[in-house]
Amino acid sequence: MEAPFDATSWEGISGAIYAGFGSAELFWIALCYLCVLIAVILGWKHEKHAYDTAKNGQ
Repeated sequence: MEAPFDATSWEGISGAIYAGFGSAELFWIALCYLCVLIAVILGWKHEKHAYDTAKNGQ
């Protein structure tokens, strides 16, 4: 993992440091969004099935 600065001690560090710099963060964000999308779709299908079952009295 690379850092966006050249320093040999914490004394040379100032300002905000972005922890995701130089990593594959975009991949993990996309993977998280995909997992959320799958959860929403599966939850929607489950709720539709439960609603239809309750509506028909089965």
